[in-house]
Amino acid sequence: MDGLNLKKFASDAGTLFTRAKQYTEEKFGHADKTELDAHFENLLQRADNTRQWTESILSQTESVLQPNPNMRMEDYFYQKLDKKKPTRLTNVEILGQTMIDAGNGFGPGTGYGE
Repeated sequence: MDGLNLKKFASDAGTLFTRAKQYTEEKFGHADKTELDAHFENLLQRADNTRQWTESILSQTESVLQPNPNMRMEDYFYQKLDKKKPTRLTNVEILGQTMIDAGNGFGPGTGYGE
């Protein structure tokens, strides 16, 4: 088992060294920078966009599943004091708006946009 981990470590170290060498050569002008094609650049941009929206939706989902106790306490005090509480969106409404914004950001032909 230790031999397998050692082989993986050696392989990872070799890969790291190769990438560091390539980066150094590109920076010092000894080698041409690796150019990525437009399709790949587009995929990278879409992946970053998807990650950002997914993290936002995940964050809002967590706030729905675990509501802020301070907000609940505030609502309770407003109810007991017979005062009108300030109008604000609920966590579910914020989650829904985030999902709508994500869908609009991706367009109707994508999984988020449908």
